[in-house]
Amino acid sequence: MKEIRMFGAVKPIPNKQLAWLYAVATIFLLVFFLYLGNFLGGLVVWNLFFALPSDVFQIIMFAIDPLFMDLLIFLFPAGLVCLWVLAVERRSPIGLGFYKEKAWLELLKGGLIGFLLIGAVVGLQVLTGSIHLSYFDFSFENILNLILILPFWFIQSGTEELLTRGWLFPVVSKHTRIWIGTAVSSLLFAILHLQNPSVNWISLLNIALFGLLACLYVLKTDNIWGISAIHAAWNCFQGSFFGLSVSGLSTAYAPMRFENGKVPEFMSGGGFGPEGSLFSSLVMSVYILYLAWDLYQTKQSQA
Repeated sequence: MKEIRMFGAVKPIPNKQLAWLYAVATIFLLVFFLYLGNFLGGLVVWNLFFALPSDVFQIIMFAIDPLFMDLLIFLFPAGLVCLWVLAVERRSPIGLGFYKEKAWLELLKGGLIGFLLIGAVVGLQVLTGSIHLSYFDFSFENILNLILILPFWFIQSGTEELLTRGWLFPVVSKHTRIWIGTAVSSLLFAILHLQNPSVNWISLLNIALFGLLACLYVLKTDNIWGISAIHAAWNCFQGSFFGLSVSGLSTAYAPMRFENGKVPEFMSGGGFGPEGSLFSSLVMSVYILYLAWDLYQTKQSQA
């Protein structure tokens, strides 16, 4: 398979030892950008909103899930990595996967795939009695919240994909091996969720599987739009539509609300949500196999 643009955008380091050193350093830089960005973002975002007139603040918090503020903070880590790429790596942030060609189509396609994936997981859970519907209210307020919070889910999910798949994955792969870049991106993505509420080994496995799925999807599409949309739709519909926990985090508003049945946690996901269930493992594994097969077929046709 010919080298994709996101890999080609990474400037090579001629010295092999320095190349490997930078690949390792990128892992720690990513964690640094994430925590520093979230810290700075928290200071700025919360101070700005608390500075608003109380009636305006209350209207905003009534119209949209307060979780949106935590999601908005992810703009800051995204900004830090873009600044690093521009100032230190001396290349355009566009090379992180922000290509204009068919961007809207990639967003729509990714959003549909993300919805179908989480829909399949929830559907299997309902069919097996792992979860059951306890609340159903497609009121104007809940629908409005779903529409308003979707862009903020995209900011959060898009930032995670920008750091792990738009930047880390191509840089590590370019300076080492593609399988190393894939493994590092997937495993680090799981490690970053270690502090989430109700995390367990199944949820960590599933997050790593999603990381693998994301790497394969980036290899297939050669942009960051598609996988960001998949990630955002997965999170948004999981939490703000089905009313389920998203990686251990709960939402305040949703048109539907499901409760866990009297089944083992590996079926319901427990407090972590569907991502802590083996149904999530099954659905992602099937799609991973499809992506791997599709990439193999593409490689064979280009040989």
